[in-house]
Amino acid sequence: MRPFHRYTWRWIVFTAVVVIILIVAVEAIALLGARADLADGRDALESAKRAALAGDLEQAGTSFDSAQGSFASAADGLHAPIGTAARAIPWAGNSADAAAAMADAGKLLAAAGAGLVDGLERLPDGVGSLAPHAGVLPLGRYAALADAIDAAHDDAAEAAATLADAPNSFMPRVIARARWDAQAQTDRLSADLDGVASLLHGAPAFGGADGPRRYLVLAQNPAELRGTGGLWGAYAILTLDHGRATVSGAKPTKTLQDFPADRVPAPSQDYATNYDQYGGAGSWQNMNATPDMPSAAQAALANYRLGEGRPLDGVFAVDPFALKELLAVTGPISVSGVGSITADNVVDVTTNRAYTDFPNAVRRKDVLGDAAATVFARFLGMDGHGIAPLRAISTAVAEGHLRIYSTDRTVESGLTALGVDGALADPGGDVMGVTVNNGSGSKVDYYAARTVDYNVQLGGDGEAIGTANVTIANDAPTHGEPRYVIGPYVHGAHAGDNIPLTTVWCHASCELQSATRDGEQQIGLATGSENGVPWLRDYRTIPAGHTGTLSLVWRSSGVWEGNSSGGSYELILLGQPTIRPTDVTATIHAPAGTDIVWTSTPMAVDGGTATWHGAPSSTTTLEVRFQAPLPLRLVRDVTRPAFG
Repeated sequence: MRPFHRYTWRWIVFTAVVVIILIVAVEAIALLGARADLADGRDALESAKRAALAGDLEQAGTSFDSAQGSFASAADGLHAPIGTAARAIPWAGNSADAAAAMADAGKLLAAAGAGLVDGLERLPDGVGSLAPHAGVLPLGRYAALADAIDAAHDDAAEAAATLADAPNSFMPRVIARARWDAQAQTDRLSADLDGVASLLHGAPAFGGADGPRRYLVLAQNPAELRGTGGLWGAYAILTLDHGRATVSGAKPTKTLQDFPADRVPAPSQDYATNYDQYGGAGSWQNMNATPDMPSAAQAALANYRLGEGRPLDGVFAVDPFALKELLAVTGPISVSGVGSITADNVVDVTTNRAYTDFPNAVRRKDVLGDAAATVFARFLGMDGHGIAPLRAISTAVAEGHLRIYSTDRTVESGLTALGVDGALADPGGDVMGVTVNNGSGSKVDYYAARTVDYNVQLGGDGEAIGTANVTIANDAPTHGEPRYVIGPYVHGAHAGDNIPLTTVWCHASCELQSATRDGEQQIGLATGSENGVPWLRDYRTIPAGHTGTLSLVWRSSGVWEGNSSGGSYELILLGQPTIRPTDVTATIHAPAGTDIVWTSTPMAVDGGTATWHGAPSSTTTLEVRFQAPLPLRLVRDVTRPAFG
């Protein structure tokens, strides 16, 4: 019996090996046939994107057509008999399934791009036709393009759904990474197109097609930090009437009325709880202590209506970096007593030099406010079409230097979908951010250099330990600058003192484990939350020439998804516009026994650790995926559902 037994097992093993070889061969044939077409389609999409951004619609259209052809060829092969056979094999067919999803999604994306290009080509000057011209916004062109954007969004949304249904496991990492890249980019594109469509649909009403719309334009100064980016020191009124833009002369916000906090309706109970102690919606000096732009804007509109007796339709908050983008398009302006203000010097002039040139605060704010209004009016009134104005606006908005709030729900929903509304909201995943409110009453934030290190160790069941180190170096002088710049204005303070009210935001709910100041002193922190996002707050003094560090450790739950085979983690970094860009390092450690196999943004990856370094915009999203070694993953995925 024993020889027969051995003989039987040899045949079983031999048959299994043959079956495995056949499975691998079928899938390899299917994938090899599609690989070149998928790569060609991807390259054509990138070429189309570059051409569209450069305004070359003819080349963009040609590249989109090429992409459609390549993805269609790949899809045909993967849906042909060999491809169908490969995809029908349980688990082993996941690679072919994922490739087929990428091919089908690619066809949809190429069709979306081609339709969008066709819509733009109907405009007299392509993309440039959307820019303001001679002080008039082309509202009719926005409305005409809205349908093309809607159609493109529908295709992109279908592509995103197709990729979301594709397998995540039982495939080589090179295919998995391509599938994850495609999903991340397609999800973002779908959201962006949804946002743009909303903006275009809302543009006629926003631009005054049905009658004049008036907007409060606020100049914010990051030399004296507030939650949204800087003190609102001057204002003007922008009127849009049938697309025609006019800007009033600027005035200091000090000419507007302040009220007791409870006289002005608060945007929310959280806002009242957190900021009424500083004056809340009643104080033009502190109403934007919140980093949530919609709340700050609603406070400003409510205050203005109470004080001036007139309702307004929205708010623009503009900082010197936004003016820098606009000046790069308009060219220099000449300001009495200042001289030429250019893209190169506008930040320095408006946040520091002007305090020496104009010791009188009212005169200074008049001059700087008029300068901002002049730049804005010239930008809107430029002759000639082109995509440069659109780039300037989009860059300023994307980087948080131009914030827009509209009472029109369609426009506001578009800003939200694009992620540029400046809203503070619970993201669901992990979140970490630092905002500073200036407590010194001076302009020493011009001299502050901020460094933020966030180190997070994932583990347990969706749990994490986060360690945040916030360092502020105060390089302010103690003499040689006006008191208005270096103070002191606070009892007991000295010239050059930086007195930051530092707020660190974390995931709900984060349980504080320890808090130290300057690596030594254990301290207590104020705690609270806003819009579902918890905060931890410190108030201290950092003398001129010194550096202060706040170190926090907290435990969070529900911050990552997955199981012992693998999973994903998403981190939202909240930024705040500052004179010197905040230097942020985020280090993510995957759960023990797993390696990081994909990142949504380029990061330095070393086994189970991924590191990102840079200056975040208002919100920067980092996503990583991690997996256990293949043998262990196979066993776990066969015995229970894999992470999807």
